[in-house]
Amino acid sequence: MSFDSNSGGKWWCGLVCGLFATAVRAEEAVASEMVTLDSIMTAGGWTLRLIMLLSAVALFLTIYFLFSFRSSVLLPRSFMDEIGQAAEQGDLVRLKTICGDHPSPAARTIAAAAEQVEISGQVDYFAVRDAVEDEGGRQAGALWQRLQYLLDIAIVAPMLGLLGTVLGMLRSFADLQTEIGGVNPQTLSQGVAQALITTAGGLIVGIMAMILYSVFRGRLAGLIAGMEEACNRIMRLFINNFWKKQP
Repeated sequence: MSFDSNSGGKWWCGLVCGLFATAVRAEEAVASEMVTLDSIMTAGGWTLRLIMLLSAVALFLTIYFLFSFRSSVLLPRSFMDEIGQAAEQGDLVRLKTICGDHPSPAARTIAAAAEQVEISGQVDYFAVRDAVEDEGGRQAGALWQRLQYLLDIAIVAPMLGLLGTVLGMLRSFADLQTEIGGVNPQTLSQGVAQALITTAGGLIVGIMAMILYSVFRGRLAGLIAGMEEACNRIMRLFINNFWKKQP
């Protein structure tokens, strides 16, 4: 099979030209997309920028909740093993020491119960239970307060979108009043574009934030219930073994 250098050169040049044309078209597509995104941000105005800022905050909170709303954070296994051994021994001093070495919500809850025993000088089941419930409620309230920020974004984002809609329509009507001898479609479309873009942006961010809030709400409720049950179980075990040690 013979190889014609002339035809081979043409084939090579055609391939290079084709690849170059493809690269040029890809670059033009990227540039067109960037221009479109820039035009959207420009048309949306400052309300759309605030909505984008809220979306960034919602993304940060989502990542934070993924790492913080876990059983290994709220109720570490190493802590439960150590505190379980102290409860089986009925050792109040060791119980407080272990709780002081762990900054988890479960440790703070059990520490409050241990402090109640130390202050009262007696082991009363009902007093210990009330201490666990009170401190557990405070720890749970702090966790719910963090999650509340995501719900606030879900409420505020659509309201900002509605504000952008009103501002966009006011802008269109203002342009209509200033036009003499006819209506300029460009000035009219700018206000309408702002209204539609901000509405869509606010709804998208609000819907996504509400979905994420619902997911984390169910997850957090289960974690808090498990934490309170584990703390009550530890304190019941401590009380039983404490009385067994008494002469």
